[in-house]
Amino acid sequence: MERQLGITEARKKMAEIVEQVQHQGKGFIINRHGKPAAAVVPVEVYENWKQQRRELFDLIRQMQGQANLDPEEAERLAADAVAEARKQAYKTS
Repeated sequence: MERQLGITEARKKMAEIVEQVQHQGKGFIINRHGKPAAAVVPVEVYENWKQQRRELFDLIRQMQGQANLDPEEAERLAADAVAEARKQAYKTS
């Protein structure tokens, strides 16, 4: 589970935060005015999220290109895309 820090504390401990993220795979949520404002995660996690996002949008574009689908087929493809994205997300957790 990620640790939450205020922005002032995060600023003071940034080198330590980066060390923990890079070498221990930990994640941090940086809060500003008591609300989550940013996340610091390992680069591998970030790159994986970007790839998953690209793949999901590729599936959406593919579905849009098949505009002659009946509603049931479009719904099935959308459900498949969501299921695949969730499956990929759980692999990185």
